[in-house]
Amino acid sequence: MLVVAMSCSDATGPGHQTRDLEAAHRQWRAQNLHTYAFTVQHSCFCGNVHPLYVLVLSDTVAGVLDLETATTVDLPAGETVEDLFTFVQDAIDHRPRLLRVEYDHAKGFPTEIDYDGEAQVADDEIFIRASDIHLIPPRP
Repeated sequence: MLVVAMSCSDATGPGHQTRDLEAAHRQWRAQNLHTYAFTVQHSCFCGNVHPLYVLVLSDTVAGVLDLETATTVDLPAGETVEDLFTFVQDAIDHRPRLLRVEYDHAKGFPTEIDYDGEAQVADDEIFIRASDIHLIPPRP
């Protein structure tokens, strides 16, 4: 795992985070995965916080299953790995109070994102965990 962290007092700053993000993103793109499934879970003061099984077909969310209730969830609740990279880039651009990201060593995707936008804003914290990414083979 590659771990990256940033806070207001972090000496590495956003430049280091950007380099790590870019390296991980290149590694993810090298996997050439456009049709895959994975598990993602958000811990926040937001909608569904259960683990979700997300099916991505041709880089688009095609299905989302709540793994705790075994029910389907509206597609906007799902996200792609590219969406996770976009979240991290947006966070870096906005210089949050805290941003800690771990990337999968083998595939490069973000496995954990710990974000707190501002110290004086309540309930803007979010923790995202992604795991179990696997290729969905094409139908014969």
